[in-house]
Amino acid sequence: MKCPVCGTAELIHDTRDMPYIYKGETTTIPSVTGDFCPACGEVVLNREYGDRYSDLIGQFQRQVDFNSCNNFG
Repeated sequence: MKCPVCGTAELIHDTRDMPYIYKGETTTIPSVTGDFCPACGEVVLNREYGDRYSDLIGQFQRQVDFNSCNNFG
Protein backbone atom coordinates (compact mmCIF):
# COMPACT_ATOMS: atom_id res chain seq x y z
CA MET A 1 0.00 0.00 0.00
CA LYS A 2 1.27 3.49 -0.86
CA CYS A 3 1.61 6.08 1.87
CA PRO A 4 -1.67 8.02 2.20
CA VAL A 5 0.23 11.21 3.09
CA CYS A 6 3.06 11.50 0.58
CA GLY A 7 2.05 8.84 -1.94
CA THR A 8 5.67 8.24 -2.89
CA ALA A 9 6.59 5.04 -1.05
CA GLU A 10 5.19 1.68 -0.12
CA LEU A 11 4.41 1.32 3.58
CA ILE A 12 6.50 -1.16 5.55
CA HIS A 13 4.71 -3.28 8.17
CA ASP A 14 6.91 -3.37 11.26
CA THR A 15 7.04 -3.11 15.06
CA ARG A 16 9.12 -0.22 16.36
CA ASP A 17 9.73 1.84 19.47
CA MET A 18 8.47 5.36 18.76
CA PRO A 19 9.80 8.52 20.41
CA TYR A 20 7.23 11.03 21.62
CA ILE A 21 7.76 14.61 22.84
CA TYR A 22 5.25 16.61 24.88
CA LYS A 23 5.99 20.03 26.38
CA GLY A 24 9.72 19.41 25.99
CA GLU A 25 9.60 16.04 27.78
CA THR A 26 10.53 12.91 25.85
CA THR A 27 9.44 9.31 26.18
CA THR A 28 9.48 6.20 24.03
CA ILE A 29 6.31 4.31 23.22
CA PRO A 30 7.52 0.68 23.00
CA SER A 31 6.58 -1.95 20.44
CA VAL A 32 4.24 -0.01 18.16
CA THR A 33 3.07 -2.21 15.30
CA GLY A 34 1.91 -0.46 12.17
CA ASP A 35 2.66 0.50 8.60
CA PHE A 36 5.57 2.93 8.36
CA CYS A 37 6.46 5.19 5.42
CA PRO A 38 10.20 5.26 4.75
CA ALA A 39 9.85 8.50 2.75
CA CYS A 40 7.93 10.87 5.03
CA GLY A 41 7.81 9.05 8.38
CA GLU A 42 4.02 8.71 8.51
CA VAL A 43 2.68 5.78 10.54
CA VAL A 44 -0.65 4.08 9.90
CA LEU A 45 -1.97 2.12 12.88
CA ASN A 46 -4.88 -0.28 13.03
CA ARG A 47 -7.56 0.35 15.64
CA GLU A 48 -6.05 -1.92 18.31
CA TYR A 49 -2.57 -0.42 18.11
CA GLY A 50 -3.94 3.08 17.58
CA ASP A 51 -5.97 2.81 20.78
CA ARG A 52 -2.96 1.46 22.70
CA TYR A 53 -0.72 4.24 21.35
CA SER A 54 -3.29 6.91 22.26
CA ASP A 55 -3.68 5.49 25.77
CA LEU A 56 0.09 5.50 26.40
CA ILE A 57 0.45 9.04 25.04
CA GLY A 58 -2.42 10.19 27.26
CA GLN A 59 -0.77 8.65 30.32
CA PHE A 60 2.51 10.39 29.52
CA GLN A 61 0.80 13.75 28.96
CA ARG A 62 -1.02 13.49 32.29
CA GLN A 63 2.26 12.63 34.03
CA VAL A 64 4.02 15.63 32.46
CA ASP A 65 1.12 17.95 33.31
CA PHE A 66 1.00 16.66 36.90
CA ASN A 67 4.75 17.12 37.34
CA SER A 68 4.66 20.65 35.91
CA CYS A 69 1.81 21.64 38.27
CA ASN A 70 3.76 20.34 41.26
CA ASN A 71 6.85 22.31 40.24
CA PHE A 72 4.93 25.59 40.62
CA GLY A 73 3.49 24.92 44.04
